Amino acid sequence: MKTTVITVILFLSFMLWVSSPVFPVKKDTRLILDQLQKLEEAIKELDGKVAGASQKIKIIEDKVNAITLNQADVGQDKENLMLSLQFIKEEINDLKNRINKINDRLVSLPVTTVPTDTTSGTSGETPGDAAIQSPENTYYTAYSDYLKKNYQLAVEGFKQFISLYPQNGLADNAFYWIGECYYSQKMYREAVNTFSELISNYADGDKIPDAILKKGYSLIEMGKQPEGIAALKELISRFPLSEEASLAQQKIREVTD
Repeated sequence: MKTTVITVILFLSFMLWVSSPVFPVKKDTRLILDQLQKLEEAIKELDGKVAGASQKIKIIEDKVNAITLNQADVGQDKENLMLSLQFIKEEINDLKNRINKINDRLVSLPVTTVPTDTTSGTSGETPGDAAIQSPENTYYTAYSDYLKKNYQLAVEGFKQFISLYPQNGLADNAFYWIGECYYSQKMYREAVNTFSELISNYADGDKIPDAILKKGYSLIEMGKQPEGIAALKELISRFPLSEEASLAQQKIREVTD
């Protein structure tokens, strides 16, 4: 696990270094790298604790073996035996405490803040819980719901994120994913309104090309083809070298041929 995390971090870092002169790194990508770095540091710390616990287990095993061998010596008195067993009991309790601390550390890792219950009707958190979470964890809880196609939960989560952290650098991304949730549910009018709000309020955000593209798609799906094509042409004009511009050109050819 440790090797995999380090490999992913190194690979993504290299890709970012290679591409940075041409394409700006999006906030989502940087946040993922930060989370991976934190995870790597936590794993290194846990490796040390696990090694210590393993050494402790070996000591206990040696003592148990010693007591077993000493049982063959009829000269060993009961008091010494009881003292040895008591010492081992204390060692075991100490080991349990160490394991509990390791477990608590694992639970606190960023990746474990993503809820796994998709059937309870909630994202696994109450509004009070979100208030004490970091912005990143709140954001990725909602993003996890989006990936699981729990779109209503995702919309609520992203709206909560925007409400709690309106000045956060990921606020425009949250708007974008709300629009994507609507688009995925074929709620095209709501999607257009959301993408339009994003474009209006975050003119310098890195999600603007994506938002214009999906706004154009949504308008076309609503039967407003001229307006949709106009949005796609605006995208091509403003961001001619972007991947989104290529997708816009492809969409225009599809609907006009």
